[in-house]
Amino acid sequence: MMLNRTKGVSILQHPISLAILFFFLSMGIHLIGLDALSLTSDECFSIYHAQMSPRLIYQHLSTGNNPPLHEWILHYWMLWFGDSAFAVRFLSLIFSSLTTALIFVLGTQISAARSEENSANSSTGMIASILFLSSNYSTFLAHEARTYNLTLFLGVLSTIAFIGALKSGKIKHFLIYGLIGGLLCLSHFFGIWILLAQGSFWLLWNKESRPALKSMIWAALGFGIAFGWYIPNLWYRFVDSASQGTWVNPAPWDAPYLTLWKYLNTPLATISAIGLLIYLPFYLFKNKSNRTIQNQILIFWIFALPFFGQWLLSLDHPFSIPMFTERYAGITLPFLCLSLSVSISALPLSLGKHISAIKTITIIGLMMLGRSFTPANQASAKEALQTAKVSLAANWGKTPIILEPYHSAFQVLYYADHNRFKQYQFKQHQPHLIYDHLASQLSLSNIWILKTEKSLDSLGLSSKSQLTYLRFGTVKSAHTIQIEQQLKKLTNTGGNIKGSTIQIPKRLWGTNEITSEAEFWLIERK
Repeated sequence: MMLNRTKGVSILQHPISLAILFFFLSMGIHLIGLDALSLTSDECFSIYHAQMSPRLIYQHLSTGNNPPLHEWILHYWMLWFGDSAFAVRFLSLIFSSLTTALIFVLGTQISAARSEENSANSSTGMIASILFLSSNYSTFLAHEARTYNLTLFLGVLSTIAFIGALKSGKIKHFLIYGLIGGLLCLSHFFGIWILLAQGSFWLLWNKESRPALKSMIWAALGFGIAFGWYIPNLWYRFVDSASQGTWVNPAPWDAPYLTLWKYLNTPLATISAIGLLIYLPFYLFKNKSNRTIQNQILIFWIFALPFFGQWLLSLDHPFSIPMFTERYAGITLPFLCLSLSVSISALPLSLGKHISAIKTITIIGLMMLGRSFTPANQASAKEALQTAKVSLAANWGKTPIILEPYHSAFQVLYYADHNRFKQYQFKQHQPHLIYDHLASQLSLSNIWILKTEKSLDSLGLSSKSQLTYLRFGTVKSAHTIQIEQQLKKLTNTGGNIKGSTIQIPKRLWGTNEITSEAEFWLIERK
């Protein structure tokens, strides 16, 4: 009996067992409210393209901001499980849970061994995984049918492969690392930031030039196999963004703090984390000769270079290329959690015997004060259409609905007429016709997209006695303002506009915060 008990304890303490435990814990946490919120326009964009053949997916996405790996995987997933909100988000949930497990594995990998049996110190991985699970933003991504969870998963996996290859020195391990790195970039172009951090670390810390050069060649070969064929598209996007600008606004000076707040839920947790991040470089530099510390330097560098590099490039200066958003910087979230875990574990014993445990409980407790298991995703198409149906009653389908902005067409068609949403009808490379096709499909449900300020007249809508207007989002473009001015003029000769706002409150500890908004107008002319 004693032998069985000893064996049982050792199994529970095994890193692989704990990694599996974290995987299922993540699954359980993120299943809460998985399909409670409307699909966003970006999610419906991915679903719409994933319906196409793999060849068309590539052709339609090759000139855009999104490499095709996620849509390819989603394509085959939907063949088996359909395209409901629950089904498409469940794929993201799996990748998020795998990421949680790999964070634990990576944290164990960069920690010192406890004993001669090479039983790894798992506290770093455990703390990092718990921090990741405590973040609202990790749940936000797990509840979104987009590529970002796949990118996080491949980012952590590539780092595990990188450390393993450096340790073994075997050519096949560098080839595998290169393949994973290529898939990382094929999931999202910003994966190149993680490879840049890994590569710069490699050049800085590897003293032996010949083995390094040979290893680099094999890593480059693996990368080329997985992503080399797509590099012309990456170059096109880089040149276009550098010359034409991006959709992202220049970053303010306090953007890092506000973004960390998004990741860590509350201001107090954020301030506490900033203190740990300030302490960590001093500790790592002081102990840099230690091999284990070098791996921890790598983890901190993979967080710091992409996070602060994107921010510095995005500041308003002559060479600015705005790119810093919570979403794009989110590729660093696993490495932020690992860096905080390393910093907590490194706190000097002179501060107290149990300082690490106290600090861990404190920062996780502060994060949990702002924890939401269904964080808002700024989408309200399902709720907005329901409001329109109730308001129009018997006139639903008879009264024209004017839709703004145009890119909300994906989510509105998904909920308004799902069968037509699935009729994409593209058999060749025609990405420029997608919005024309969506507008045509929506018009069959009497929902209209106005391309120009003259569209109201050209479509014959200005002569209607009753119109409705549905606008999503709180920020109005110049085109939206023009459309609203035209609609208001329709009642100059008589009539009225009855407006209502669709608001989705986020409930937290008895307080309400408006997290999404759509506006609905009922325009009646006399």
